[in-house]
Amino acid sequence: MRSTWRRMWIGAWMSGLAVLISCAPAKQEVVFWQFWPVEVVQPLIDKFEKENPGLDVRMEQLTWQSGLEKITAAVAAGNAPDLCELGSTWMPRMLAAGQLVDWSAGVADLKSGLRGWELCAVGDALYGLPWVMGTRALFYNKTLFARAGLDSTRPPETWKELEEAAQKIQRLGGQVRGYGVQAGERYVLFKKFMPFAWGNGGRILSDDLRSSEIDSPQNREALDFYLGLRKVGLMERQDVLDRMFKSGQLGLQISGAWLVRSIPKDAPGLRYGVALVPRPDSERGTHASFAGGEVLVSFQQSKRKQAALQLARFLVRPDNALALAMAVQTVQPATLGADTTAYYRGNPEQLVMIRQFETAVPTPNHPAWVDMEEAIEDEVEQALHDRKSSAQALADAHRRLTELLAKGGR
Repeated sequence: MRSTWRRMWIGAWMSGLAVLISCAPAKQEVVFWQFWPVEVVQPLIDKFEKENPGLDVRMEQLTWQSGLEKITAAVAAGNAPDLCELGSTWMPRMLAAGQLVDWSAGVADLKSGLRGWELCAVGDALYGLPWVMGTRALFYNKTLFARAGLDSTRPPETWKELEEAAQKIQRLGGQVRGYGVQAGERYVLFKKFMPFAWGNGGRILSDDLRSSEIDSPQNREALDFYLGLRKVGLMERQDVLDRMFKSGQLGLQISGAWLVRSIPKDAPGLRYGVALVPRPDSERGTHASFAGGEVLVSFQQSKRKQAALQLARFLVRPDNALALAMAVQTVQPATLGADTTAYYRGNPEQLVMIRQFETAVPTPNHPAWVDMEEAIEDEVEQALHDRKSSAQALADAHRRLTELLAKGGR
């Protein structure tokens, strides 16, 4: 009898438990596509799920080689992820296609704490959240500076000082070269030439994005200066220039935070410094550079838009964006004030990258931007190989940009 009663009690308890389990709210799955190594982002996802027990994140890592194609295909098929990381140069076409969710109301309180809003804005509307940022700065070899009779504690601040330093290092001879001029390499040459043009007051498009301003006296002066650096250095691809810099054969070049990351491993004894890109003169211009970044967005067809926004707001939180930047060491948080953290105070080379953002310039948010960038790079490359003068190259770039504006202008 007692055994029967016990079986009945256990059965009733199990049935009740089953009812409770069946009545418990199911977790909501959030699909997140991003480009960083899974082991870097997973700790952040685990932290998010712990803070938000009702949400499960299904994360997928994309590659830069095929990521845009996959995203575009998913949107076309009506199978877009809930949250997606996009490179800033992809944003113009996505914005023009009207596929992104307007997050203006949901992120208004974050505007004062982040930089990079230009990457995801159309007028006053915001279609994403800037997550991490990337730029380029001037790298210089302190040992070669000393050998050339230069003050290794004082990097060049102007075009003239840059050219003179490169010339003195070039005269050391042997395998040593003064300045690393960027060869015609897609998605790279633009970021090496335009800092000088922007710093000289040059522009690409008008404020309303309706007309080209690439063929200007400011841009011609900048291109003439850039072409002149070939006489005091060499012209090569980014990976070759980085390798030469780490081997102690290159005095100066413009590069990114990935070089800061790799030097301790590849060239631990290298004495080098990082400085702002030189400006035209001590009395005019700015220490300009390229400003790009990674933006978090959701699509009109995404199934869980609110959860996507919740995850995006979590990822751009100062502690989380800093954790990602510290892990990869190739980007900086979009967080304003990140330079005051202990990590950046202890890493002066990375700190310069954040300082460079203050005068870095984003590319225009025009739907034809990818084609415009290619046109500018093509023409600058023609000038680099002396197939065209700087004036002709920029005149032809203006013509090509004007044609693109006519086809896909706003």
